[in-house]
Amino acid sequence: MDSRDMVLRKEGDGSGYYERCSAEAGIAGLSSIFRMFSEDELRHAGALRALRDGGRVDLRQSATLQGARSILRRLSAEELGRYRGDLGLYLNAMQFEALSARACADLAREALHPWERELFQTMAEEDEMHFTLLEEMRELLKDGRDDVY
Repeated sequence: MDSRDMVLRKEGDGSGYYERCSAEAGIAGLSSIFRMFSEDELRHAGALRALRDGGRVDLRQSATLQGARSILRRLSAEELGRYRGDLGLYLNAMQFEALSARACADLAREALHPWERELFQTMAEEDEMHFTLLEEMRELLKDGRDDVY
C-alpha cells in the first residue's frame, strides 16, 4: 500500500469514527462539530479517490473552523459540566489527526504538480485544524471534571 492509499484509508476511517463520536458526544453542539469533521474526512477521501482515478482535484477550504468556533462560544458551562463521556476519545482523535496531517504534508512535499501540492497541503491544514479544535473541546470538557488525566 503506497502512502496515498494509506491516507485515503485513514480519511475514510476518520469519517466513520467521527460519526460514532457524534452519536456518543452527549452534547448537541459537540455532536455537530463531530459531524463537520466527518464531512471534512469524506471530502478528503473523495478528493483522493478522484486523484487516484486520474483526475485533477481542487479542494475548497472547509468551513468547519468558523462553524465549530461559533458552536464552542455558545456552549454553556452547565451544558459542558454534564459531560460524562470518555475524554480519551479526544486524545485518540488528536493522535489520528496528527498522523494524518504529517502524512498529507509529506505527500505535499513529494507532489509533482503545484495543484497536487496544494491539495495535500489543504488536507494537512484541515487535519491540523481538527487537531486544534479537538484540543479546545477537550480542554472545555476537562475544566469541569476532577477525574481527568
